[in-house]
Amino acid sequence: MYFSSISSRLLLYDSNSWDLKKTYWCYEGILRDISWSDDSKYLLQVNSKGVVEILSPADHDIRTLQHIPLKDTWSACFHREGHRNVAIGTRSGNVMIWDTKNKNITKTFPTPSQQSCVNFVSYNAKNTSLAASMQNGDTVIYGLVSNIPVLTVKLACSKSISAMKFHHESRSLLGLASDEGHIVIRDITTNKDKAFFEHVHASPISDIAYSLINRDVLLSTGYDKIMNVYDVRLQNVVSTIKTSYMLTSLAINSDNQLALGTKNGQVLIYDLRDLTTPSKVLKGHDEEVHRVSFQPTRRKMVSNDISLRDDTESIHSPQKMSSPIRSRVSDMFFVSDSPPRNYLDVSPQGVDAKGDSFLAMMGLDKSNEYEEEGNKTTEFERKSDRHDMRYRQLDAEKNISKVSTPLNNRAAENLGFPSPIITNGGLDDKRSSVNLILQQKPTISGPAVSIESAAVDELKDFVKMALTDVADDNRNYFLHIMMALTKQKLYLEKQLSGLNEQIQNMTHTQNALVETNRKLAFEVDQLKARHNY
Repeated sequence: MYFSSISSRLLLYDSNSWDLKKTYWCYEGILRDISWSDDSKYLLQVNSKGVVEILSPADHDIRTLQHIPLKDTWSACFHREGHRNVAIGTRSGNVMIWDTKNKNITKTFPTPSQQSCVNFVSYNAKNTSLAASMQNGDTVIYGLVSNIPVLTVKLACSKSISAMKFHHESRSLLGLASDEGHIVIRDITTNKDKAFFEHVHASPISDIAYSLINRDVLLSTGYDKIMNVYDVRLQNVVSTIKTSYMLTSLAINSDNQLALGTKNGQVLIYDLRDLTTPSKVLKGHDEEVHRVSFQPTRRKMVSNDISLRDDTESIHSPQKMSSPIRSRVSDMFFVSDSPPRNYLDVSPQGVDAKGDSFLAMMGLDKSNEYEEEGNKTTEFERKSDRHDMRYRQLDAEKNISKVSTPLNNRAAENLGFPSPIITNGGLDDKRSSVNLILQQKPTISGPAVSIESAAVDELKDFVKMALTDVADDNRNYFLHIMMALTKQKLYLEKQLSGLNEQIQNMTHTQNALVETNRKLAFEVDQLKARHNY
């Protein structure tokens, strides 16, 4: 795993041996930001001129995979799942979502009435909200379902936000730090403070981070050369580190390794369980270390995220593409915001058995057991082979009846097969073949009886196989109905969630109007009282 730090250059270290592995330099000036995608595949870099680019450290050297061709950009962050969606903030106060696969803007949020530079953007844990902190001190919360601003967070203690991050587990907790040395943990659902740490730093706070081990632990660094550890639940300072340098950034990983970037270009590595002295000091930079970041633990890539390095190769190389059945996930019904069709196609003949089979999506499709790489059989070929086997079985039974005329035993008479149907002078193929075998007159006795018993058992297996096929067809028919109804149910639940969010917004607006009306009424009463005097 890598540890990254930026100054005028981007450096990648091995987080186990702390050896410098890779260096990247392309722009003049101090780089603004660097962050990893949650699938640990790519780096998102913002330079001093506001140019956003996506980097790949997978090769022998760091190389640029994609430039985001947007003007006036100033801040950026990856989606919480994968690397496809990137939130972009501009100097003019605009916030938008960039699709790295299609290379276009998929969402543009309304601009606030007071336009200001967007210094920080952050997704919440469930990717339902996006926070954008402006230079004027306001933090606007955008709903990613309704695509509108749902809340504006204003701090009474400060007008300048120096750091902002959503909690990595709690979807509603937003951490804000100020130039005055305050830290506020705001619940955006109720718009109330869950924790408030006043004057914990004597100078502007440079960065904040949440512990990946304990969700109630928060860390902060400041230009006062101090790093604090907080217990959010108890709302107190647990531990403090005093260093010899101004601290500009911090990062923490799941192994309790803590990295502190300094103003003089050094990076201090601590073990969170022992904060007495740094375990390692990295001296790869000559200028201020503006941001540090640990590569997250590698996770399985989300199904709708395509590798930026292999997306073109996958189109021309079908053998590299995974089966559509194996790539299904639980939320496959709505990979886009388009609603399902208004009619329900419950005909099993009109549904692709491999792509949209409900059995396949639930992992119950037994046909996949026979599919191996380089030796796959189509459904049509399997059915043809099955029918050919049945007809060969019937032909064999006819030959048996011709060679030896079996005894007409009671087991054969009690099978209860219907009489042959005569159409245009001929017999129905399948039933006639069965009755011809059963209605032979006995002429020879002896070993032929055992041959007839075997033929009867084979006929029983044949009838059982036919009944099983009918049951399988009926089961698949009803499962296709269930799949269509499930799609409709999930779509309605999504619509209901959006309506609930709109109702909550209307409730907040109504409460604000009631409060304003109450204040106006109170002022009117005061004016009347003064007029009477």
